[in-house]
Amino acid sequence: MLYSLQSYLKYFALLGIVPWSENCAYSRFIQRVYSLFLIVFNVTTFAFSMYLPPGKELFLSLMVNVIVFVAKIVCFTVILLQVMIQYDDYYRFCMEIKCLGLRFQCELNMDIGGLGWKSYAKILGLGIGLLVTILPSIYVAVSGSLLYFWSSFLSVLTIRMQSVLMMLYVDLLGHHVCLLGKRLQDVLNCHVKGGNCILDGNCKQLCSLEFLLALKQSHMELYHLFTHFNDLFGWTIVSIYVVLIVDSTVNIYWTQQVLAEVYEYKYLYATFSVFIPALIMIFVFCRCGEFCKRQNVLIGSYLRNMACHPDHAKEPAYNEVLSEFIMQVEQNSFVINAEGFMDINNSLLMSILAAKVTYLIVLMQFSSY
Repeated sequence: MLYSLQSYLKYFALLGIVPWSENCAYSRFIQRVYSLFLIVFNVTTFAFSMYLPPGKELFLSLMVNVIVFVAKIVCFTVILLQVMIQYDDYYRFCMEIKCLGLRFQCELNMDIGGLGWKSYAKILGLGIGLLVTILPSIYVAVSGSLLYFWSSFLSVLTIRMQSVLMMLYVDLLGHHVCLLGKRLQDVLNCHVKGGNCILDGNCKQLCSLEFLLALKQSHMELYHLFTHFNDLFGWTIVSIYVVLIVDSTVNIYWTQQVLAEVYEYKYLYATFSVFIPALIMIFVFCRCGEFCKRQNVLIGSYLRNMACHPDHAKEPAYNEVLSEFIMQVEQNSFVINAEGFMDINNSLLMSILAAKVTYLIVLMQFSSY
């Protein structure tokens, strides 16, 4: 499925966040040189802007400018470096998704299909929205002489588009988890009916040992796919979340300062166009991770319910494999993890919101002096 989208996704190589070609070694070399050029260009323009004299109506203090925009440039560098180093791993990840889909079709007799229209609408809407919301910041940067914005413009664009791509990948993972859960639910229903259900188009019974082993192997491959995704984008997720948290918190504070008439009201365009998209990205990505986590819990519940419906006609090995499957699901959860720093789910979302409130209170207390 990801391979079929690659003909469209390859154009993100202009930002250095997707490999352009799978087989051509020369094009990969050119893209690595191009990515290094983007990194050097980004760092150089920011360093050059540090030596320019500040405008008379700078909205941000020099220190806050440096902290916020350096974080974005560092995040941009981490994203490009991780992509550069792992071109082969990216296509291996695509192949693993394809092989898992073939296993679902051949061994589990499932129609994989594609993502639903809601998923595509979410991804497209988010991508267009993140691009459109850059325009108010451009307007304020032009009218307010915000020099640091221009040196980090490429970083902002890359971070937002990489966030959209990662949400697409997580939706693909969640789609496969959901399919596996539905097939296990079919097996559970078959157990409840007495184990007489026959799989359409296949002579094997849903309650057979062979089918349970195929489900168990599919779950393990899906778990390895999650692990590969975490290895492929772990540091990228960490750096993006740091930028989103810092950027949204600081811009909420600046919005409060504008409403308190410390700065001109035109700066509201810039602050709203930053912290609202940042909060949306945090929320959507956490919800995607939570969906995968809950589907894993559902899979465990289906297996435990199957164990609660003993059938004396089963092979003795069936119950043993079922017990192993239950332990496998409990120990190998489908989790989006950022290099061991955090799991992407609702608990992280609540922790971020709580931390934001704390930081905003501290900032407002300092601003009162």
